[in-house]
Amino acid sequence: MLSSKQILDLVGQEPKPALAGRVAQHQRSMRTSTNATSGPASHVKFLADMAAQFTSTPRAPEKYLHPGEDPKAMPDTRWTGLSPAGLAWLQGLPTDPEQVSYDDAVQLAKMAANTSAFKDAQSALLVGQKWVPVKEVHDGRAAQAVLTNAQVSAPSVPSSVMPALTDAIAAETPTLEPDEAVAPAGARLRAVLDQRSTAREGKVLDARAAIAKAGEARARRTSTTKIIYDQSRPASLGGWTGS
Repeated sequence: MLSSKQILDLVGQEPKPALAGRVAQHQRSMRTSTNATSGPASHVKFLADMAAQFTSTPRAPEKYLHPGEDPKAMPDTRWTGLSPAGLAWLQGLPTDPEQVSYDDAVQLAKMAANTSAFKDAQSALLVGQKWVPVKEVHDGRAAQAVLTNAQVSAPSVPSSVMPALTDAIAAETPTLEPDEAVAPAGARLRAVLDQRSTAREGKVLDARAAIAKAGEARARRTSTTKIIYDQSRPASLGGWTGS
């Protein structure tokens, strides 16, 4: 038999593979050695309905792995600066941070994580100048993945949750008559669903803010690149004249 807390925990979470595993585990625990179902029928129905959601609900995209969070970007304390080969590699990266490959971004993140141990401040500065715009690009991509994930329609809670929750509360509170457990069941269910909705809305707002920040950073880079390009052009071609 499920407790009221277990039922609310199941409906309060996003429908992810880990949750599917928990539902299946609860289903297994409610079976006897003869494979006959044990526990209230309302709980059996609720778990079956929850399990069905994982085949009918669109799968959300996998979490975007930011290069700075990649396990391969862990700091290496043996690095105390840029070697000639490292400097050449750094200088050979595309000037457009959006064109830096993911693997190169991971390597760059690893370098940036080590700059506090660099003995040469100029080397640390060079790494930072390359890493920050690449990080901003991936900050935006990661935020877009979070936004897409959060905007995937949350599955509706199966109607079987109320009978299951009511039965659980009635079993946990012997002083209540079965029909007296309906009101507290409804109140607790609404509170959990409100929390789930608030958490989803918070993810959307945070992701949109991060996307806007990444867009502003991109606009600054584009503007700076244009200024440098214009200043480098001969005056006869419309470049900077110094006036």
